[in-house]
Amino acid sequence: MAPPFRADQVGSLLRPKSLVEARRRALLPRDNLRAGSRAGESQGEDKGEDGVKHENDIPTGHAQVQNTGDADADPETLLKREQDHAIKAVVSDQLSRGILPITTGEYERSIFYGNFFESLAGFEMRYTPLEHFRAGFPTNRPLLEWGVKGRDAGFPTANPVRHAKSAYLDDWLFLRSLLPADRWGDCKMTVPPPGWWHVQLKEPFDKDLYGSDEALLGDLSAALRREIRTLYDAGLRVVQVDDPNLSFFCDEEWIATCKAENVDLDRLLELYIKSHTDAVAHLPPDLTVGIHICRGNFPNGVGLASGSYERIAQKIFTETPYSVFYLEFDSPRAGDFTPLKYLPREKAVVLGVVTTKSAEMESLEALKDRVYQAADVIAEGQGGGRTREDALRDNLAVSPQCGFASDHSEGGVGMTRETMWEKLDLVKRLAEEIWPGWSTR
Repeated sequence: MAPPFRADQVGSLLRPKSLVEARRRALLPRDNLRAGSRAGESQGEDKGEDGVKHENDIPTGHAQVQNTGDADADPETLLKREQDHAIKAVVSDQLSRGILPITTGEYERSIFYGNFFESLAGFEMRYTPLEHFRAGFPTNRPLLEWGVKGRDAGFPTANPVRHAKSAYLDDWLFLRSLLPADRWGDCKMTVPPPGWWHVQLKEPFDKDLYGSDEALLGDLSAALRREIRTLYDAGLRVVQVDDPNLSFFCDEEWIATCKAENVDLDRLLELYIKSHTDAVAHLPPDLTVGIHICRGNFPNGVGLASGSYERIAQKIFTETPYSVFYLEFDSPRAGDFTPLKYLPREKAVVLGVVTTKSAEMESLEALKDRVYQAADVIAEGQGGGRTREDALRDNLAVSPQCGFASDHSEGGVGMTRETMWEKLDLVKRLAEEIWPGWSTR
């Protein structure tokens, strides 16, 4: 099945400095940078009351928000105003540049997974010392280097955890209000995976509250499925689930740590594959739901994991109902294209071959060669006389390997908004070279 966009983008775009500063000032608990502070602690560069540097204390280095003349206004009101203005501008930029799919740039969030878990009934975010997270978990490695002692994490407080209100409906309604109805199909929204917090924590739930991992993940999957269906009912037709945690099952350091602690990685992977399957089961056939599996993208191009998709590719491709897989292939840490040999004919891969981790521009010809290499691997793996041309037609698209700003503070090394647009234009030109005329469909 051909993917919906031959030139795609993963989700987040660099925020204007005024939006970054407005969010910093708003001190929204649900949107704390990388979910890092205790309730009631101040944001910014100062240390907390205990004198310890917490995750949100990492300075952003951005300029102050412009004086709007209403300094007495509520910070959340000012944030919403700045946010709406920035989204309108970035949608206009995408339209004028012919960039697809059209997104909000995730400007309504401080981090890519933000707002969903906070919206659930029977679930809360609370400050958690890092020692309560799984040792060696890739997300925590840079935090430890930065001197972070803890971060917010999500825990169930009732059984069942359930979908009480939509986390993203208002965001989608605002985006679609900026477009004619015949362009809604050119849009995409992203959502987090059901097991986002479960995989990171040593004790992800109170045993008196939930009797098993399966029970909790089942409720979280049901909540995510309802969220996706809510967006579909309001006219959205392309959804991307972001789950970099799955790539950590390919990371040798994380694997070694789990083995040392007698963690059954095979069982964990089965749990999360089932949670994904349950989350996207029984959705309408005209809804495209894909999954993005990168290796993390912290500010300044900091990666979180490395290792080939070989360990998980066959199971992910064949045991989940996703029709599109957004995969990272911009650097050696991702391995080569060999795992694509497992891709079924009816599914598609969006090759993340343009990096967002640095401002260095790739060669168009070199990128074309890499896409052709991937097509050859797919065709050979599918057998039955399949050719490169068959794989290009049915199974491939291109994109950056990740968003440009997974949290609201900064992007890759040397990345500017101008360079960001140049990167997206490069993706567009690459797609036009390989699939001429695709964007005029």
